[in-house]
Amino acid sequence: MDRRLWSVEEDELVFDAAPYVQVHRQRICTDSGHVVDNYFQVTLPEFAICCPLTSDGRVITLWQYKHGARSWGLTFPAGLIDVNEGAEAAMRRELLEETGYIGGSAKFLGRYVCSGNQGAGWANLFVIRHCHRVCEPASGDLETMDLRLMIPSEIDALVADGAITGLPHLAIWTAARQMCSSAFGD
Repeated sequence: MDRRLWSVEEDELVFDAAPYVQVHRQRICTDSGHVVDNYFQVTLPEFAICCPLTSDGRVITLWQYKHGARSWGLTFPAGLIDVNEGAEAAMRRELLEETGYIGGSAKFLGRYVCSGNQGAGWANLFVIRHCHRVCEPASGDLETMDLRLMIPSEIDALVADGAITGLPHLAIWTAARQMCSSAFGD
């Protein structure tokens, strides 16, 4: 089935706090010819997120408060991709800053938009193997982070209990478990 892309007939920037968020009001025409006068797009920065694994099969996790979710819970190292920085380089930088670990081989699991209708940021997912600690974390982030080394079954149980509230964090865990099951030794 061949489908046309929707066309943008008008685009107005209605809120600008770049580089963190922009909101556009668009007039769009769907593939069936339906015109929508007020279709909003949210532009957030692209980011990278990873599931970091130590050589002995443990997973490096972070526990922190996320204000959007209004909760404290299980997360994975993640951060914005700086201008002129590749996704993998950003991920390695964030891993070091947030955990004090560096890693060996990285497996790219894909690039996904966070909201299929409004945009709201692109996530670049990675698994980084053979991570080992080289220094103390120094993220400079607003969040207080507690680092925990966990085994996959512990994380699976916590996911079942709702310990992850951020969709990108659930996505990286789910993708890593599905696409790299041999890396987890189960």
